[in-house]
Amino acid sequence: MKIFERIIDRRIRDIIRVSTNQCGFVANCGTTDAIHAARLLIEKHREKQKPLHLAFLDLEKAFDRVPHEAIWYALRWHGVPEELIEWVRILYADPRSRVEAAAGTPVEFPISVGMHQGSALSPLLFILVMDAITRDLQRPAPWTLLYADDVMLASEQKEDLQRQIQAWSERLARFGLRLNVKKTEYMTTNLDERSTIQVDGNDLRRTDHFKCLGSTLSADGNLAHEVVARVNATWLKWRSMTGVLCDKNIPDRFKSKVYRAVVRSVALYGAECWPATKEVERRLSVMETKMLR
Repeated sequence: MKIFERIIDRRIRDIIRVSTNQCGFVANCGTTDAIHAARLLIEKHREKQKPLHLAFLDLEKAFDRVPHEAIWYALRWHGVPEELIEWVRILYADPRSRVEAAAGTPVEFPISVGMHQGSALSPLLFILVMDAITRDLQRPAPWTLLYADDVMLASEQKEDLQRQIQAWSERLARFGLRLNVKKTEYMTTNLDERSTIQVDGNDLRRTDHFKCLGSTLSADGNLAHEVVARVNATWLKWRSMTGVLCDKNIPDRFKSKVYRAVVRSVALYGAECWPATKEVERRLSVMETKMLR
């Protein structure tokens, strides 16, 4: 089945063209591209002392809520031939779920929504759905950034950002998806701004720091919180690997390879996006020196 799904995935990718705002599950793009774009946007506005308002949208159980009809709509919207769409339909033909309990008769019921879990094709189908239903709402990058179901919206005007979020909420609801207002967060580089944004009559949570795709973005553009998060995550990874790194029976050459591949990679995640300072370099150097001892 996996081989069949990958064949369909490859054929669809040869046909479609996804928005450049989408960094998830597309060739030559990844988390660091989105992180760099968001961080650069914040830094430039801080330099020019211009306000920037950002919203980080949280979609509630996004992969599990997509109606199958939205999948067929998205495939046609992207110009995928009916022959390929029919093959995808076969994969989604009469899906059923089964509930078994310790006592009683197992219950089966049909499923008409949601992507197949563990499917090699699901990531592509999801970004096609997101692209098809929101393309007209997306602003040019970096004002709108997507990584699968992670969405960042930005604007220099707070009222404009509120209108954008409301439009996204209504569009997602129209296609069976739901914006989780309780987990959607608002951040602004204008530290004197005390109010927040409302969506559907609910206040969004206001924050000065947001963990975006594993990297901490700060409203003041400072790296302090990101460096602390990297150091803590690296120590956590190092402690999980002490069985290998502190074993005297394992050759140092092998331990060095493990350290570089497993531990140091955690410390340097997203570092190519940092406006690094001597203080940042010093803190990382001190951490690494302690580990190597």
